Amino acid sequence: MIDIFRDDPLLRHVHISDARILRDAGIFDGKIAEVEDYLRKISGVCDSYISENVAGVVFVKTFCDTMEPYRISLDIRKSYDSADCLEDILNAVVKICFFNRNAYKLSLRTSDSDLAQIASSLGFVQEAVLHDDIKNKSMFEDTGLFYLLKPANRIYNYAFVPFQRGVVAVGGGMNYVDEVEFLSYGQKPDKDFIAECASYWGITDDEGKLLPRNAAEYDMDLSYYEDLPAELVRASMQIKEFFLKKRDTFDINVSTPHATQFQMNVWDEIKKIPYGATCSYEDIALKLTGNDLKKARKLTRAVGSACGDNPVPIIVPCHRVIGKNGMLVGFAGGIEFKDFLLQNELFSTALPLY
Repeated sequence: MIDIFRDDPLLRHVHISDARILRDAGIFDGKIAEVEDYLRKISGVCDSYISENVAGVVFVKTFCDTMEPYRISLDIRKSYDSADCLEDILNAVVKICFFNRNAYKLSLRTSDSDLAQIASSLGFVQEAVLHDDIKNKSMFEDTGLFYLLKPANRIYNYAFVPFQRGVVAVGGGMNYVDEVEFLSYGQKPDKDFIAECASYWGITDDEGKLLPRNAAEYDMDLSYYEDLPAELVRASMQIKEFFLKKRDTFDINVSTPHATQFQMNVWDEIKKIPYGATCSYEDIALKLTGNDLKKARKLTRAVGSACGDNPVPIIVPCHRVIGKNGMLVGFAGGIEFKDFLLQNELFSTALPLY
């Protein structure tokens, strides 16, 4: 998973010295000293953020009940002209709450129609209308109560593609994919977020283990894809077509921000291996050294390590790289999955091994 866990530069933590900014923007009433006292009061019990830009000022308070550590309530207040940047700000808040603070559920109460509309577009679901809920200058207003679950967020998520030997978990966002993992039927996913997503989509049992092959729960309808990021949906559909032998190449945006130049060079060579063909680690090393056999032999082990570090197997088909003696070695997903992928390609004229 790429590094999306740091606070977004669009937001920063609120300081006591921000009291004048918040008061002058109309977000808080009263004297500056009163706003300062409020900021001191909340500093020990919740995280607060501020966003300043040409469109105005936005104040965000995130409150987590100690009795419900996985649920965070959001209080978002904006100056009159700040509606244009609300979507980016709310995206940043969702990212912080889900991936920095490990929340599972976000709750948002608002009477602001702009914020309510943007929240809905980002996947928030309105579950109630609270009548006469918020007191504002001696007036009560109706507010909408919205929620968003982590496995339904559209910033970063996982999709699941079942096939004969197991399930492929694909991780990614709106514009990229950065992770492909192989899971066996009956296995409990090691990564918490993958396990949460699999449970949310109903493909695990009461113990958190993946359901058996051909379980009806794997026949996900189109509503499954409506809650997922766009590029992740494309990737999962293409991988499914790959297993069904309807596709032998991929057109997917892959993000590998932490890869070394050497790793990228190895993966670029691997992507050139044709469907149904194989080559050795030494063959890749020869390509990288201009067919210098002496240098290639020294580089073979490093090529093998780069294959093992490939974050998106299948898309970058490292299963097509085998030992010089024809042995199946060095596959992050496991040798049994590597064997299946090769067999599925080598018998390309037959029905898919699905």
